[in-house]
Amino acid sequence: MAKDNFGRKSQNYKGTRDYAGIDAAKRNYVIDQIKSVFELFGFEPLDTPAIELMRILDDKYGEEGQKNIFRLSSSKEDSLGGLRYDHTVPLARFMAQNPGSKILPYRRYAIGKVWRNESVQAGRYREFIQCDFDTVGSDSLVVDAEIIAMNFQVLTRLGFPKDIFTIQYNDRRLLNVMTNAIGCNETNAIEVLRAWDKLEKIGLEATIKELKEKGVSRAVIANYETLSSNLLKSQNQFQYLQQVLGSDGEDALNIITNIFYYAQSLGVPTQNVVFNPLLARGLDYYTGPIFETVIESAGIGSISGGGRFDRLIAEMGGPDLPASGSSFGLERVISVMDQLEIQFPIQVTAPVFVTIFDPTNLDLVKYSFTVAANLRLDGIPVEVYTGNQANLGKQFDIANRKGSEIVLVLGPDELSKNKITVKFLKTWEQFTIPLSALTTQILKLLS
Repeated sequence: MAKDNFGRKSQNYKGTRDYAGIDAAKRNYVIDQIKSVFELFGFEPLDTPAIELMRILDDKYGEEGQKNIFRLSSSKEDSLGGLRYDHTVPLARFMAQNPGSKILPYRRYAIGKVWRNESVQAGRYREFIQCDFDTVGSDSLVVDAEIIAMNFQVLTRLGFPKDIFTIQYNDRRLLNVMTNAIGCNETNAIEVLRAWDKLEKIGLEATIKELKEKGVSRAVIANYETLSSNLLKSQNQFQYLQQVLGSDGEDALNIITNIFYYAQSLGVPTQNVVFNPLLARGLDYYTGPIFETVIESAGIGSISGGGRFDRLIAEMGGPDLPASGSSFGLERVISVMDQLEIQFPIQVTAPVFVTIFDPTNLDLVKYSFTVAANLRLDGIPVEVYTGNQANLGKQFDIANRKGSEIVLVLGPDELSKNKITVKFLKTWEQFTIPLSALTTQILKLLS
């Protein structure tokens, strides 16, 4: 264990980690795939600062989220800052700060680090990358259906089998009708929404216990229990809600129906779009449709989420612009891909390793560098040995341990005959070929 000058061991800040080699390559690959889908749908990038004013971050993330913002100290109250908690609030701040600067609807994506001062658990970090996309300036349900389509496109492009995930959706307006139906007042409604948000994670009994601890009335709790348990047991939740809510729920249920049909028209298979009336999502700024992509197998659970936030920009002093979006947690996606054994088509080590036969012989060194440069011009990744002087055996060992597939030897004989000795490490076959045939031969071996 490495130690500093004071005898303390070197270590990461709790809840953060380093990524090297294959781990870093996986992250780059997944980011590239997600970014390509965002741009395929016409979204443009927006990069905001890692630090936001606390008055921007305050009261946006619900009771739990508020506790988990990383706060930065300052001697001036108005300058209190915090680390970015997500990309949605910075987007709203940007739109409020720059009214009229973007053609509407404005479609933007953000891929970058966010920070949450939460308990550290397996696969859950305090610093992680969110891949977020949002549309600002349209209240059309087509925007919300497109969120479902983009979630579907991202997962299928990454190699997730279509039969293991569903994109679940609901609408806050329907949830509001449901809270009214069980007798909630404004305060009780917030607690009931939080209970529904936790229901599938901790179970009905645990949520009822929490509602009692929050002081929710017995009548509301009894109605909550009846409605929740009937929905959990129902074979047709939509039809059940039609019966229970009557005309009060008609408009909200029409929204549910329209989103489903729009998503189908955007190419999402029926089996991948699921209405979940108990999906609530805990963030306070959601106002309409909400989304969560769920992996059904092995108890994995949610892998992405989002929703509509029509009032957030106006609350920050900007124009009254509707907005809706969704995001992926990069580390979460990679963790699930590993768990499901989904392959990453990536190459960490350069497949071709060029030896230095004699570093004191400038002609031989030049020959090695020239060959490497020409291969790179042909699009083949190449590493030239740049370590301290080592014999060929040592260089072969380094190439093999790194995972290179081909080693090139360029000694005096090869230089004098304009040839190259090629060693294919998968079979340890070795042969000498003319320099002119090198690219063709290497591409053949790599294929």
